[in-house]
Amino acid sequence: MYLSALDLYRIGPGPSSSRTVGPQRAALRFVHELAADGVIARTARVDVHLFGTLALTGRESATDAAVVAGLCGESPERSDARSLRSRMRRVEGDGLALGGAHRIDFEPTRNVRFHMGQALAYDGNALRFDAFDPAGAELASRVYFTSGSGEVLDEAEAATGRVGARVAYPFDSAETLLASCRSYGKKVTDLVRANECAFRSPDEVRQGLLHVARAMRASIERGLATRGHLPGSLMERRACGQAQALAAIDAKPRERCAVYATAVAEENAAGGCVVAAPTHGAAGVVAALLEHWRSTETMPTDARAADFLLAGAAVAQAIQGGGLRQAGCQSAVGLGAAMAAGGYTGALGGSAPQILFAAERALEAHWGLACDSSAGLVQHPCIARNAAAAACALDAAHLALRQPSPRIALDGLVRSMVETARGMAGRYKHDSLAGIAANVADC
Repeated sequence: MYLSALDLYRIGPGPSSSRTVGPQRAALRFVHELAADGVIARTARVDVHLFGTLALTGRESATDAAVVAGLCGESPERSDARSLRSRMRRVEGDGLALGGAHRIDFEPTRNVRFHMGQALAYDGNALRFDAFDPAGAELASRVYFTSGSGEVLDEAEAATGRVGARVAYPFDSAETLLASCRSYGKKVTDLVRANECAFRSPDEVRQGLLHVARAMRASIERGLATRGHLPGSLMERRACGQAQALAAIDAKPRERCAVYATAVAEENAAGGCVVAAPTHGAAGVVAALLEHWRSTETMPTDARAADFLLAGAAVAQAIQGGGLRQAGCQSAVGLGAAMAAGGYTGALGGSAPQILFAAERALEAHWGLACDSSAGLVQHPCIARNAAAAACALDAAHLALRQPSPRIALDGLVRSMVETARGMAGRYKHDSLAGIAANVADC
């Protein structure tokens, strides 16, 4: 299925695409389906059941607060940790306004249930919503699954896959992307921009990409301006101090990129509103290189910022089309590094082979990387991985721009990483089930 760039770059509250943004989108979708079925006005009670990783680490990721916000009709783009906490307090005191209008009794501790020892099929991140009328009769029951990127699927979609829009220039690998560019004489960014028009008007595409770019920059600015400890841990926010230290010296570009990425990753860990690229846990990498490009260009333009994001989206489509999804941190920070390297190369006028070569070099460094966060918190080692990936992506882009006609082996690398993921135990593909979380005493 071809994925729109504006569905890839998802704006929402941290710390997790699958455990915060995904559940909020699922709750919002359930409310919309109740309204479409004409039963929302008859609903007197809603119960929410969380399974798998959502149950195991949902409290640390504010899954319950995100679900409550979605049931109240609040979209992720308008949410952050503060608004989620505020909404939760109001619901605890006054009940829940389903869809923002129909008030029902709702106590989060009673109506949101964490099934710690139970997982459903698909990928383990599952929610079930049950709606009942005043007499206790069931009006609706829906099961949804959330992916690492925050995508929400119902049971039928999870079993059969979604049917995507028909685009002008479909591709699902580096080879088919290169073939399309050669056959039609188009640059990567122009080809992807044309595909986006299958989903939205040209002006909506442009405005949507600029909105994403502004949200990325805003998350960096907030991260660089904030000090203190991250929620739920003794870990201090470091980006502000690091930025001040670098300002006093002649900092290298890769050092600045690492600090930008740290700022976003810390903002995500604190529940701030960031842009998934492709996940919230990897949100710092693309944002960092986009900010570095903007700050070093003599005349940065909106069109070229859009080119950056479109080239990054093309890389994601080519890599995910090869099956690198839900594959541990390879498909999170690793893919984020590939997108950032490809986007930066594209914004500087790189050719299709150079864009894909940059992505390949950045992705290769993350081969075999497991999902290994501590205590259910998207903090350690996630923040450090974002910083290292940003520096790696910048180096990969500069290397690619010096290669006039690079040899591309990205598809082969993706196949190898997918094979590695198949051999990786499931507990290494989800947060806090193995590795650091299982072997370090204070986790």
